[in-house]
Amino acid sequence: MTHNRRRILGAALALPAALTAAEVLSAAPAVAAGGVEAQPWTDLVLEPGVTARAGAVPQVRLVTIAGTAFLQARGSVACSLTADRKVATLPAALRPTGLVRATAPRNNSQGINACRFEVNTAGSLTIYGGNSGNPITWVQFDSVQTVWH
Repeated sequence: MTHNRRRILGAALALPAALTAAEVLSAAPAVAAGGVEAQPWTDLVLEPGVTARAGAVPQVRLVTIAGTAFLQARGSVACSLTADRKVATLPAALRPTGLVRATAPRNNSQGINACRFEVNTAGSLTIYGGNSGNPITWVQFDSVQTVWH
């Protein structure tokens, strides 16, 4: 009798999952409804003391998928950040409506290999996490992809 209860419970739990899977398989992709629009890459305006690494000019663009805009970044900077510091400014056309945060890879020092990438409504791109005992000497932006608005 216990065996029958398990089989009945298993079948009852599997039914909603099967229905959900069928709905997902038959649904149209979200991209088809809203499309994908990628704006051209735009160079960041770097602050004094922050330089683009060779072959990796820091750039950003907006990519819109089904009505949701995402900020996408690429490139890399060389720097010497011993405190939280503004490293660049986004072009006026790419200012967010609210504070935007992401994580970016940095030089691995003392087991820390990531820093906070933050853009405010004025377009200031600030990197957080450097200090005198563990300075940030480079930041790579390629992994930065975050919801914009």
